[in-house]
Amino acid sequence: MATITAGGIGSGLDVNGILEQIVAAETEPTENRLNLKEATLQAELSAYGSLKSSISTFQNSLSKLKSPTFFNSSDASVSDTDVLSVTTSSITQAGNYSIDVETLAQSQALASVEFTSITDVIGNGTLTFDFGTTVYTQATETYTSFTTNTKRPTQSVVIDNTNNTVTGVRDAINQANIGVSASIVDNGTGFQLLLSSDIQGVNNSLEITVEEGGTAAENIDATGLSLLAFNSSVTDFQQAQTQAAADAKLSINGLTVFRESNSITGVITGTTLDLKKADPGKPVQLVILDNNIKEAEKNIGSFVSAYNELTTVFNDLTKFGGQTAQNGPLLGDSTTRNILQQIRKDLGSIVDNGGTYNSLSSIGITLNSDGSLALDAGDLNDALKVDFDSVAQVFYASGNPSDSAVKFISSTSSTQDGTFNLSLSTVATQGQVVGDVVPLLSFPITIDASNNTLSLIVDGISSSPFSLTQASYADLDALAKEIQIQANSDTAFVQAGVSVSVIDDSGALKINSSSYGENSTISILSQNSTLGLTASAIETTGVNVAGSIDGSPASGLGRFLTGSGNASGLVLEVTGTSAVNRGSVVFSQGLASKLDGLLTQFLASEGQITSKTDSINSQITDISSQRIELTERVNGIEARLRKQFTALDVLLGKLNNTSNFLEQQLASLPTIGGNNN
Repeated sequence: MATITAGGIGSGLDVNGILEQIVAAETEPTENRLNLKEATLQAELSAYGSLKSSISTFQNSLSKLKSPTFFNSSDASVSDTDVLSVTTSSITQAGNYSIDVETLAQSQALASVEFTSITDVIGNGTLTFDFGTTVYTQATETYTSFTTNTKRPTQSVVIDNTNNTVTGVRDAINQANIGVSASIVDNGTGFQLLLSSDIQGVNNSLEITVEEGGTAAENIDATGLSLLAFNSSVTDFQQAQTQAAADAKLSINGLTVFRESNSITGVITGTTLDLKKADPGKPVQLVILDNNIKEAEKNIGSFVSAYNELTTVFNDLTKFGGQTAQNGPLLGDSTTRNILQQIRKDLGSIVDNGGTYNSLSSIGITLNSDGSLALDAGDLNDALKVDFDSVAQVFYASGNPSDSAVKFISSTSSTQDGTFNLSLSTVATQGQVVGDVVPLLSFPITIDASNNTLSLIVDGISSSPFSLTQASYADLDALAKEIQIQANSDTAFVQAGVSVSVIDDSGALKINSSSYGENSTISILSQNSTLGLTASAIETTGVNVAGSIDGSPASGLGRFLTGSGNASGLVLEVTGTSAVNRGSVVFSQGLASKLDGLLTQFLASEGQITSKTDSINSQITDISSQRIELTERVNGIEARLRKQFTALDVLLGKLNNTSNFLEQQLASLPTIGGNNN
């Protein structure tokens, strides 16, 4: 009897091969679809990365165009940059200047006697440093005089057993941070301690006195720490003046100017001259032009180039390849199309700046058929020469007030283009203090050591007690001027940027803070009855400006009003002294400012690009989930089929056993017609 066979253990069937083919047939179509979809999404994700980078690069090209500071920079040229260099600002005064640098400013330098080793002990005591003007002749060791610089306080350094060596004294002076630098010089035969003032200029040289704890004579006996003494009491100088302090001296168009530093400010408005070399008798020619046309052309050209690079990226990412080339990964993408449309809309907009030029096309920048920009350098140059400010205002945000007492300060991307009316209900005022009336019979008033100090608190900043010049003052105006000069020279005030004005107010001193508004305050820290500045002085806090912009309430701080509604973010400074209607302000964002705000929205964490890439990443994550689901489903199918094939195999095995049994039984039966013995 034939045996029933079917692979496997009992059947002879290739169960694993059959299952692999079934699983592959079930898996491959879905897997291929998921792979294709993921590849497409990854390409889109990469494309958005390129797009985001290109938009960011384009935005960087707007940084200078959106700022009035860069447009308002002057163009300065110097005939000899080895002698001086120049830095201009937005308020630089144009002109032609002939500058003769006669001397450079320098610090005084003192060199000690020679020491055998840097570990030699000098001595103990206290070194006291005063700063001022020294009249000293090195050749004859003649110390004629010293005049103290009252703006620089006396400084002291204690020298004891822990720091009394050459090295120790050097380190103690440097670590004290008192405006004196110390160094050790190896001259080839020994070591000298070199001291110098950190600040240049004649009025910053050093007077050094020593206190060793003994007699006055021991402080100048040229032994121990007194080796470092340098003052009019010294008779045997052990300190050599190797370099005298000097002011910078220069003439500008024939006017002689002295400065303590080689960085010269306050001579040419808005300009800093950095002196490098004295070259007397050989004037350097400085030419400053109001408008830096070259810089403007450069920045506008960079803007056009950056936009064209962005256009190239857009075109590559959205191109249609047809039958012969591959499509761009963002072909037909609505987000990309929307971004490009909004950018081009802003580029083609008209700027309401009230000037000669109000669009890109009006200054020589036009749109090509492929979406790129074309720049006509000649047209741009002509426009800049005709109306530089109008060209500049095509790009940066500008506000043009009709009232001279109103100044446009700034805006934000939320500020809408338009004309805004301005109305005041309250004008800003300054904090002030008014002293007691000083009787006319008191004049002239003598200011001496008993009544020459005063200290104030201005806008929350406390001054040190400052000293008035000891002299006889004929009237209150003279006293007011002196108080103003000394108060505004206080270090704390200078560092904090606060200052005061002082006037004669009907026989009493009135001190005003230079600031305005609720934070503008003045109070007397230490009283001076001679000046009428006592506890009975009347202190008044400043008031903020108040009013409305475009009919909506504006928030005031000091003299600054910030709008709301359509004027949101618009900041105006009001200097007028009357609470009346202040005309109107015509505001325009400017193309660079408007584009910068638009691109910031695109690149923001909640912007269109991030929203799109988040969606793509979500879809990629979903594909991973679908792969897991596919694997689980196919594994289930495989397990079910394997179970069925296993059951079939068992059944076939049983059938084969039955077949074999029957075959054996049949074989044992007598044949028909045979011998049955």
